[in-house]
Amino acid sequence: MDLDTYKKSWKNQPKETSTVSSVDIYKMSHSKSSSVVKWIFIIGLLEVAFWGGLNLLVPDDYMKVYTDFNLINFLNYYFILHYVVIALFLVLFYKNYTSVSAVENTKTLMNKILRVRKTVKYYVYYNLGGFVLVTIIVNSVMFSNPEILAKTMNPEKLNVDINTLLSVTLITQIVAILIMLLILWLFYKVTYGTLLKKLNKNYIELDNLEHLN
Repeated sequence: MDLDTYKKSWKNQPKETSTVSSVDIYKMSHSKSSSVVKWIFIIGLLEVAFWGGLNLLVPDDYMKVYTDFNLINFLNYYFILHYVVIALFLVLFYKNYTSVSAVENTKTLMNKILRVRKTVKYYVYYNLGGFVLVTIIVNSVMFSNPEILAKTMNPEKLNVDINTLLSVTLITQIVAILIMLLILWLFYKVTYGTLLKKLNKNYIELDNLEHLN
């Protein structure tokens, strides 16, 4: 029996049994909310493991490209800061899970759900915003040194017009950034977005339950 049907049946029950049914409905919403928050934490861990593993597979020659632009230290500091921030978000995800699991009343659970939604949204905003910001900084530095960039993009010193090469590189970079940003947005939409929709549905159910009491 789904929760909506359960609530309809509960409303038609004798008054003396309604309190018991109210508790049962709350327990169902509590269990579903706890499960959703647990999956938010698990997906966060899997995401970190995926990107961390992917970084290990990046060839050293690829990173050497940034040496000529003196960007290695900047990127290293950024990655350190980035993973520190991600670790803090994972701690928040875990604390949200444990706090939601331990909640014992409807009002508190509703407040916890709002906090979970806010934390996840900040996490998504941070990742997308961080990607855009770092990409803009790196490309600004690279394109502000056109001669070095031309040598980097044309290591075999082929007879190519520098302006044309830089224009093609710029367009390629913009397209690549937009595609990557779209992929990240779709990933967050499918994973965290779906979980947040379920959590929001639970919030609405709890809110309706509060009004029925």
